[in-house]
Amino acid sequence: MNKHVKSILLACLFMLPAAVTSSVPAHAELLHKETDIKVQINDQLMQFTETQPIVDSSSKLQVPVRDLADKLGYELDWQPVGSQIHITIAKAQQKLSLTTGERQAALNEQPASLDTPARIVDGRVYVPFRLIADAFGSRTQWDSQNRIAILSTDGQYYAPAWYRPQTLTKNYSKAIENYSKVIDAKASAYTASPSENGGYGSLDYMGNPLQLGTIAVDPAVIPLGSKVYIEGYDHDGLPVGGMYATATDTGGAIKGNKIDIFVPQSRDQVMKFGIQQVKVYILGS
Repeated sequence: MNKHVKSILLACLFMLPAAVTSSVPAHAELLHKETDIKVQINDQLMQFTETQPIVDSSSKLQVPVRDLADKLGYELDWQPVGSQIHITIAKAQQKLSLTTGERQAALNEQPASLDTPARIVDGRVYVPFRLIADAFGSRTQWDSQNRIAILSTDGQYYAPAWYRPQTLTKNYSKAIENYSKVIDAKASAYTASPSENGGYGSLDYMGNPLQLGTIAVDPAVIPLGSKVYIEGYDHDGLPVGGMYATATDTGGAIKGNKIDIFVPQSRDQVMKFGIQQVKVYILGS
Protein backbone atom coordinates (compact mmCIF):
# COMPACT_ATOMS: atom_id res chain seq x y z
CA MET A 1 0.00 0.00 0.00
CA ASN A 2 1.24 3.54 -0.75
CA LYS A 3 2.96 5.13 2.22
CA HIS A 4 1.03 8.35 1.68
CA VAL A 5 -2.60 7.74 2.48
CA LYS A 6 -5.02 9.42 0.08
CA SER A 7 -7.25 12.41 0.75
CA ILE A 8 -10.11 11.98 3.16
CA LEU A 9 -13.80 11.48 2.53
CA LEU A 10 -15.32 10.52 5.87
CA ALA A 11 -14.54 9.81 9.59
CA CYS A 12 -15.58 8.26 12.90
CA LEU A 13 -16.03 8.98 16.62
CA PHE A 14 -15.88 7.86 20.24
CA MET A 15 -16.77 9.35 23.61
CA LEU A 16 -13.94 10.60 25.83
CA PRO A 17 -13.82 11.16 29.60
CA ALA A 18 -14.30 14.69 30.89
CA ALA A 19 -10.62 15.06 31.83
CA VAL A 20 -9.56 15.12 28.20
CA THR A 21 -12.66 16.53 26.49
CA SER A 22 -12.57 19.98 28.01
CA SER A 23 -10.10 21.05 25.33
CA VAL A 24 -11.98 21.49 22.06
CA PRO A 25 -9.78 22.84 19.25
CA ALA A 26 -10.28 26.42 18.20
CA HIS A 27 -11.13 25.34 14.68
CA ALA A 28 -14.21 23.48 15.90
CA GLU A 29 -16.39 26.43 14.94
CA LEU A 30 -15.40 25.79 11.31
CA LEU A 31 -17.02 22.37 11.43
CA HIS A 32 -20.68 21.71 10.85
CA LYS A 33 -22.66 18.59 11.50
CA GLU A 34 -24.28 16.97 8.50
CA THR A 35 -27.54 15.47 9.70
CA ASP A 36 -28.57 14.66 6.14
CA ILE A 37 -25.41 12.71 5.25
CA LYS A 38 -25.65 8.98 5.77
CA VAL A 39 -22.87 6.41 6.01
CA GLN A 40 -23.31 2.90 4.67
CA ILE A 41 -21.13 -0.16 5.32
CA ASN A 42 -21.63 -2.68 2.51
CA ASP A 43 -25.43 -2.90 2.22
CA GLN A 44 -26.31 -1.55 5.68
CA LEU A 45 -26.73 2.01 6.89
CA MET A 46 -24.80 2.98 10.01
CA GLN A 47 -26.75 4.12 13.04
CA PHE A 48 -24.81 6.73 14.99
CA THR A 49 -25.25 6.59 18.75
CA GLU A 50 -25.20 10.22 19.83
CA THR A 51 -23.90 12.48 17.08
CA GLN A 52 -23.60 12.82 13.32
CA PRO A 53 -20.84 13.03 10.69
CA ILE A 54 -19.17 16.41 10.26
CA VAL A 55 -17.69 18.32 7.36
CA ASP A 56 -14.39 19.83 8.44
CA SER A 57 -12.73 23.09 7.44
CA SER A 58 -11.14 21.31 4.45
CA SER A 59 -14.61 20.26 3.24
CA LYS A 60 -13.84 16.64 4.13
CA LEU A 61 -16.46 14.42 5.67
CA GLN A 62 -15.55 12.79 8.96
CA VAL A 63 -17.46 10.36 11.18
CA PRO A 64 -17.19 9.20 14.82
CA VAL A 65 -14.33 6.72 15.29
CA ARG A 66 -15.94 4.63 18.01
CA ASP A 67 -19.08 3.99 15.97
CA LEU A 68 -17.11 3.15 12.83
CA ALA A 69 -14.61 0.87 14.57
CA ASP A 70 -17.42 -1.01 16.31
CA LYS A 71 -19.34 -1.43 13.06
CA LEU A 72 -16.27 -2.73 11.20
CA GLY A 73 -15.09 -4.95 14.02
CA TYR A 74 -11.76 -3.13 14.36
CA GLU A 75 -9.80 -2.91 17.60
CA LEU A 76 -9.61 0.63 18.93
CA ASP A 77 -7.16 1.91 21.54
CA TRP A 78 -6.44 5.46 22.67
CA GLN A 79 -4.45 7.45 25.16
CA PRO A 80 -4.29 11.17 25.98
CA VAL A 81 -1.27 13.13 24.75
CA GLY A 82 -1.52 16.57 26.32
CA SER A 83 -4.77 18.06 25.04
CA GLN A 84 -4.91 15.62 22.11
CA ILE A 85 -5.67 11.91 21.76
CA HIS A 86 -3.42 9.26 20.23
CA ILE A 87 -5.48 6.56 18.49
CA THR A 88 -4.54 3.09 17.30
CA ILE A 89 -6.92 1.18 15.03
CA ALA A 90 -6.08 -2.41 14.17
CA LYS A 91 -7.44 -5.43 12.37
CA ALA A 92 -5.47 -8.59 11.58
CA GLN A 93 -2.02 -7.46 10.37
CA GLN A 94 -3.03 -3.86 9.63
CA LYS A 95 -2.45 -1.10 12.19
CA LEU A 96 -3.09 2.61 11.83
CA SER A 97 -1.84 5.11 14.43
CA LEU A 98 -2.60 8.82 14.49
CA THR A 99 -3.06 11.74 16.85
CA THR A 100 -5.86 14.29 16.74
CA GLY A 101 -4.77 17.63 15.36
CA GLU A 102 -1.76 16.18 13.50
CA ARG A 103 -1.34 15.63 9.77
CA GLN A 104 1.07 12.73 10.15
CA ALA A 105 0.04 9.13 10.82
CA ALA A 106 1.69 5.71 10.74
CA LEU A 107 0.38 2.74 8.77
CA ASN A 108 2.11 -0.48 9.80
CA GLU A 109 4.90 1.69 11.22
CA GLN A 110 5.33 3.50 7.88
CA PRO A 111 4.71 7.29 7.70
CA ALA A 112 1.53 8.53 6.05
CA SER A 113 0.56 12.14 5.30
CA LEU A 114 -3.01 13.34 5.87
CA ASP A 115 -4.81 16.12 4.04
CA THR A 116 -6.86 16.80 7.15
CA PRO A 117 -6.32 15.63 10.73
CA ALA A 118 -8.50 13.67 13.11
CA ARG A 119 -10.32 16.01 15.47
CA ILE A 120 -11.92 16.30 18.88
CA VAL A 121 -15.38 17.86 18.55
CA ASP A 122 -17.86 18.14 21.41
CA GLY A 123 -15.85 15.64 23.41
CA ARG A 124 -15.70 13.00 20.69
CA VAL A 125 -13.00 11.90 18.30
CA TYR A 126 -13.61 12.02 14.55
CA VAL A 127 -11.24 10.56 11.97
CA PRO A 128 -11.25 10.75 8.16
CA PHE A 129 -13.27 7.86 6.80
CA ARG A 130 -11.40 7.79 3.51
CA LEU A 131 -8.25 7.33 5.56
CA ILE A 132 -9.77 4.32 7.32
CA ALA A 133 -10.93 2.87 4.01
CA ASP A 134 -7.54 3.24 2.33
CA ALA A 135 -5.62 1.99 5.35
CA PHE A 136 -7.62 -1.21 5.57
CA GLY A 137 -8.09 -1.84 1.86
CA SER A 138 -11.76 -0.94 1.58
CA ARG A 139 -13.53 0.71 -1.32
CA THR A 140 -15.45 3.98 -1.00
CA GLN A 141 -18.31 5.42 -3.02
CA TRP A 142 -20.14 8.73 -2.76
CA ASP A 143 -23.76 8.93 -3.87
CA SER A 144 -24.31 12.67 -4.32
CA GLN A 145 -28.01 12.36 -5.14
CA ASN A 146 -28.84 10.67 -1.85
CA ARG A 147 -25.83 12.01 0.09
CA ILE A 148 -24.61 8.61 1.20
CA ALA A 149 -20.97 7.68 1.75
CA ILE A 150 -20.56 3.95 1.14
CA LEU A 151 -17.68 1.81 2.39
CA SER A 152 -17.31 -1.65 0.85
CA THR A 153 -15.19 -4.08 2.86
CA ASP A 154 -15.24 -6.76 0.15
CA GLY A 155 -14.46 -4.55 -2.86
CA GLN A 156 -17.94 -4.92 -4.34
CA TYR A 157 -20.14 -2.09 -5.60
CA TYR A 158 -23.17 -1.47 -3.38
CA ALA A 159 -26.27 0.43 -4.33
CA PRO A 160 -27.49 2.92 -1.71
CA ALA A 161 -29.50 1.31 1.09
CA TRP A 162 -31.64 4.45 1.35
CA TYR A 163 -33.03 6.86 -1.20
CA ARG A 164 -34.00 10.44 -0.60
CA PRO A 165 -37.79 10.75 -0.96
CA GLN A 166 -38.95 12.33 -4.18
CA THR A 167 -42.00 14.54 -4.29
CA LEU A 168 -44.03 14.98 -7.44
CA THR A 169 -44.33 18.59 -8.57
CA LYS A 170 -45.95 20.44 -11.42
CA ASN A 171 -42.67 20.11 -13.32
CA TYR A 172 -43.03 16.34 -13.16
CA SER A 173 -46.51 16.56 -14.63
CA LYS A 174 -45.26 18.77 -17.46
CA ALA A 175 -42.46 16.32 -18.20
CA ILE A 176 -44.90 13.43 -18.47
CA GLU A 177 -46.83 15.39 -21.10
CA ASN A 178 -43.80 15.10 -23.36
CA TYR A 179 -43.96 11.40 -24.15
CA SER A 180 -44.10 9.49 -27.40
CA LYS A 181 -45.86 6.38 -26.17
CA VAL A 182 -47.56 4.94 -23.11
CA ILE A 183 -47.50 1.22 -22.36
CA ASP A 184 -49.63 -0.75 -19.95
CA ALA A 185 -47.10 -3.16 -18.52
CA LYS A 186 -46.69 -5.80 -15.88
CA ALA A 187 -43.88 -4.91 -13.51
CA SER A 188 -41.74 -7.10 -11.31
CA ALA A 189 -38.76 -6.11 -9.16
CA TYR A 190 -35.22 -7.40 -8.72
CA THR A 191 -32.09 -6.88 -6.62
CA ALA A 192 -28.34 -6.77 -7.24
CA SER A 193 -27.98 -10.45 -6.38
CA PRO A 194 -25.84 -12.29 -8.97
CA SER A 195 -28.46 -15.06 -9.03
CA GLU A 196 -30.90 -12.56 -10.53
CA ASN A 197 -28.42 -11.00 -12.95
CA GLY A 198 -26.86 -13.87 -14.82
CA GLY A 199 -23.88 -13.91 -12.47
CA TYR A 200 -23.03 -10.28 -13.23
CA GLY A 201 -24.08 -9.00 -9.82
CA SER A 202 -24.57 -5.27 -9.54
CA LEU A 203 -24.19 -4.26 -13.21
CA ASP A 204 -26.88 -3.76 -15.82
CA TYR A 205 -26.77 -5.02 -19.42
CA MET A 206 -24.89 -1.90 -20.51
CA GLY A 207 -22.24 -2.24 -17.79
CA ASN A 208 -23.57 0.48 -15.49
CA PRO A 209 -23.91 -0.02 -11.72
CA LEU A 210 -27.45 -0.95 -10.74
CA GLN A 211 -29.19 1.96 -9.03
CA LEU A 212 -32.61 3.37 -8.36
CA GLY A 213 -33.96 4.25 -11.81
CA THR A 214 -32.60 1.15 -13.57
CA ILE A 215 -35.18 -1.02 -15.29
CA ALA A 216 -34.95 -4.14 -17.44
CA VAL A 217 -37.05 -4.19 -20.60
CA ASP A 218 -37.69 -6.07 -23.79
CA PRO A 219 -35.71 -3.97 -26.31
CA ALA A 220 -38.24 -4.87 -29.00
CA VAL A 221 -40.87 -2.96 -27.02
CA ILE A 222 -38.84 -0.32 -25.17
CA PRO A 223 -35.48 0.43 -26.83
CA LEU A 224 -32.42 0.28 -24.60
CA GLY A 225 -31.43 3.73 -23.42
CA SER A 226 -35.01 5.01 -23.36
CA LYS A 227 -35.97 7.47 -20.64
CA VAL A 228 -39.30 6.58 -19.08
CA TYR A 229 -41.68 7.56 -16.32
CA ILE A 230 -43.44 4.79 -14.39
CA GLU A 231 -46.58 5.13 -12.30
CA GLY A 232 -49.12 2.81 -10.74
CA TYR A 233 -46.86 0.70 -8.50
CA ASP A 234 -47.04 0.50 -4.73
CA HIS A 235 -43.89 -0.47 -2.87
CA ASP A 236 -42.05 0.82 0.20
CA GLY A 237 -38.61 1.43 -1.22
CA LEU A 238 -39.59 3.23 -4.43
CA PRO A 239 -40.54 6.92 -4.80
CA VAL A 240 -44.15 7.60 -3.90
CA GLY A 241 -46.42 8.43 -6.83
CA GLY A 242 -44.08 7.54 -9.67
CA MET A 243 -40.46 7.52 -10.77
CA TYR A 244 -38.19 8.33 -13.66
CA ALA A 245 -36.09 5.47 -14.97
CA THR A 246 -33.79 4.48 -17.81
CA ALA A 247 -34.02 1.23 -19.76
CA THR A 248 -30.47 -0.09 -19.44
CA ASP A 249 -31.06 -3.73 -18.52
CA THR A 250 -32.65 -6.84 -19.99
CA GLY A 251 -33.82 -10.17 -18.64
CA GLY A 252 -34.60 -13.60 -19.99
CA ALA A 253 -38.15 -13.48 -18.63
CA ILE A 254 -38.75 -9.85 -19.64
CA LYS A 255 -40.60 -10.22 -22.93
CA GLY A 256 -43.35 -8.09 -24.40
CA ASN A 257 -45.07 -5.57 -22.16
CA LYS A 258 -43.10 -6.46 -19.06
CA ILE A 259 -40.55 -4.50 -17.10
CA ASP A 260 -38.34 -5.38 -14.16
CA ILE A 261 -37.57 -2.54 -11.71
CA PHE A 262 -34.33 -2.57 -9.76
CA VAL A 263 -34.97 -1.96 -6.06
CA PRO A 264 -32.02 -1.46 -3.65
CA GLN A 265 -33.34 -3.74 -0.93
CA SER A 266 -32.87 -7.27 0.31
CA ARG A 267 -34.35 -10.13 -1.69
CA ASP A 268 -36.98 -10.75 1.00
CA GLN A 269 -38.14 -7.13 0.82
CA VAL A 270 -38.21 -7.07 -2.97
CA MET A 271 -40.25 -10.28 -3.09
CA LYS A 272 -43.11 -8.30 -1.55
CA PHE A 273 -43.38 -6.28 -4.78
CA GLY A 274 -44.85 -9.25 -6.62
CA ILE A 275 -46.36 -8.48 -10.03
CA GLN A 276 -48.04 -5.11 -10.45
CA GLN A 277 -49.81 -3.39 -13.31
CA VAL A 278 -48.15 -0.08 -14.21
CA LYS A 279 -48.13 2.59 -16.89
CA VAL A 280 -44.82 3.29 -18.60
CA TYR A 281 -44.46 6.63 -20.39
CA ILE A 282 -41.64 6.63 -22.95
CA LEU A 283 -40.37 10.18 -22.74
CA GLY A 284 -39.44 12.35 -25.68
CA SER A 285 -41.16 13.09 -28.94
